[in-house]
Amino acid sequence: MKKWKRPATLLLTLVMVLGLHTAALAEEKSTYEDVSGHWAETYINRMLDQKLMEGRSESAFAPDENMTRAELVTALYRLAGSPAVKDAEIPFTDVDDGAACRDAVLWAHGKGIVSGRKNAKGEAVFEPDGDVKRQEIAKILNIYAASAAGKKELTNRVDELTSYADAGSVAEWAKPSMDWAAASGFITGGAGNKLDPDGTATRAQTAAILCRYMDDASTGDASKDNPRNQDGIGEKELLVVSFGTSFNDSRTATIGAVENALEKAFPGYAVRRGFTSNTIIEHIFRRDGEAIDDVTQALDRAKANGVKELLVQPTHLMNGYEYGDLVQELEERGGDFESVRIGAPLLSSDEDYTRVAEAMVAATAAYDDGKTAICYMGHGTEAASNGVYDRMQKILTDGGHTNYFVGTVEAEPSVETILKMVKAGGYEKVVLRPMMIVAGDHANNDMAGDEEDSWKSVFEANGYEVICVINGLGELEGIQQLLADHAKDAKELGSTGIEVEPNPKNVKPKTLRDGTYSISVSSDSKMFRVVACELTVKDGKMTAVVTLSGVGYDKLFAGTKAAAEKASEGFYEFVEDAEGKYTYTVPVEALDTQLPFAAHSVKKDEWYDRGLTFDLASAVEK
Repeated sequence: MKKWKRPATLLLTLVMVLGLHTAALAEEKSTYEDVSGHWAETYINRMLDQKLMEGRSESAFAPDENMTRAELVTALYRLAGSPAVKDAEIPFTDVDDGAACRDAVLWAHGKGIVSGRKNAKGEAVFEPDGDVKRQEIAKILNIYAASAAGKKELTNRVDELTSYADAGSVAEWAKPSMDWAAASGFITGGAGNKLDPDGTATRAQTAAILCRYMDDASTGDASKDNPRNQDGIGEKELLVVSFGTSFNDSRTATIGAVENALEKAFPGYAVRRGFTSNTIIEHIFRRDGEAIDDVTQALDRAKANGVKELLVQPTHLMNGYEYGDLVQELEERGGDFESVRIGAPLLSSDEDYTRVAEAMVAATAAYDDGKTAICYMGHGTEAASNGVYDRMQKILTDGGHTNYFVGTVEAEPSVETILKMVKAGGYEKVVLRPMMIVAGDHANNDMAGDEEDSWKSVFEANGYEVICVINGLGELEGIQQLLADHAKDAKELGSTGIEVEPNPKNVKPKTLRDGTYSISVSSDSKMFRVVACELTVKDGKMTAVVTLSGVGYDKLFAGTKAAAEKASEGFYEFVEDAEGKYTYTVPVEALDTQLPFAAHSVKKDEWYDRGLTFDLASAVEK
């Protein structure tokens, strides 16, 4: 199962690097011979079905011919619903009143989506038959997407543009849009990690781009969601902390509903929001222009507003890594407030399991006919708290709900395990529903998606009729009330009695005082063995001179193979020591933690992923 997947990722790149996912699109046969068997067949058929594009003749779609400016604007105009345009003088001398693209161009110009160009005579022209350039697509799509989201512009807060080899070739007017598009995955570098900003895009590529855009914009109206990032908090705040979801409708129906219930239960508190997933926060901001605080930003906001009494209620299902990281951050920031209390995760006591089980059964009672297996899909975790799923299974079974099954996406019980249990029960149909607060990416894709490894596909492949109920637990009143009860029973930090397990990846690294040390280094590869290492610590930063056993690698990179192949700098070349061995001076980000390095093979001219762990206990100061 995939760890994470955007509901859709627009893609603008060469055909050879598109790597487009087509399983979720309608499998229809095209009436055009030049589309049948084409890599973009399902995308093109979707464009034809929705009448956003048409063929260039009765028999040819011309998928590999370049997209024109008029065709792109017309497709977007139709996607917007072909709104009526006021009679007006066309601002371009090369688009007359009888032109097929006339209304689309007037609409796009009125929306600020296109502005045209000046020809040699100084006349304003649109060049409808001109090939649309890649950076033009980024700009046009950005303005269209912003307008559709009710925003003046959409931007990206993380610089992705400069990581591409030809970033300097992007025109100044297109740089913000290209950065936005690259960060969103709309534009992906081709050969040599180049964006080719002034290159063209084919009709097939543009069909794929528009399909991906439509999917990305299909999760609901973000304007209905209250990000709860307002100031004017007062002295009492209830901070509701969630992992988050980029699915707008689900976010409103689940997290928003929980926050509303807590606001009703705590009339004397200002209810605010904090998400723990910065990936989701950035996705929402890029796509919808909605700013949601992460936990650090939410705590900064609380401090700046003079909050004295901070009450924190997580919507996490269990005391896993997310809860552990939250507690760790609150402990670090506790001095910013007079008191800090935290409520328990959803499943923390015997009573919690009983109440949640009752809510789960009630929510699916309509399907409980004795012939149907009702399967709840949880996320799963590497943390010890993954045992909540087995415990919930026991609660359901012991309660007489023997046709209820609980599994996970990323741990055990897996879908294969649940499938065996369903088969053993002799059930005829299967109902799938997420055992998660939200119904986001995992629910829509890993559970209900059409890819062959989704839960839906696995059960269908085994002959079952499958019904997917895509509603998060946060929509249930019983769950909302339980979280409100946890908030009412919140405890001071350190007094909760709940085991805290922060994500090992987020635990602050152990360090040494400034100095020079000899230290042992272990490798995850026998072909990449460190025989000696001298570690230098200065001003809290660590660098190491590592000596390898062989001379097969000419340079190292602090990061993964994929990052090394993409990088244009940051390589660490070898230096021969007195014995002819290869040494490399590299940064060390942490001790007692496996750090990713990429090593370049001289013989094969290829990068390889390698992992090094610098052993703190072995360090001897020189």
